[in-house]
Amino acid sequence: GEPVVIEYTKMPIQLIPGIKKSVLETSIYAYIEKELKFKIQSAHRTVRADMPTEKEKEALHIEGILPILEVEQVAFLDDGLPFEYSISRHRGDRNVFRSVSIR
Repeated sequence: GEPVVIEYTKMPIQLIPGIKKSVLETSIYAYIEKELKFKIQSAHRTVRADMPTEKEKEALHIEGILPILEVEQVAFLDDGLPFEYSISRHRGDRNVFRSVSIR
């Protein structure tokens, strides 16, 4: 019931056409795979700690000093084309990130 993340996303509209508000309010990945019939291959992520901007503090209801966790991501289709660049900024006190490596 409270905001915990702000996401900034860029997608090439010539590659991912037809994105409307209704798509953004549900699952853009489902739209890409089910409607556009593309296969998502991978996402490369970098996680770092940072301090929120004043606008982010206001949007995430942060008072005082609270670091955030920033996740930078580039996602690729199965043909190797990047289709998404995003930065998500998570409240540091309400998120846990887990990683699984499979060999």
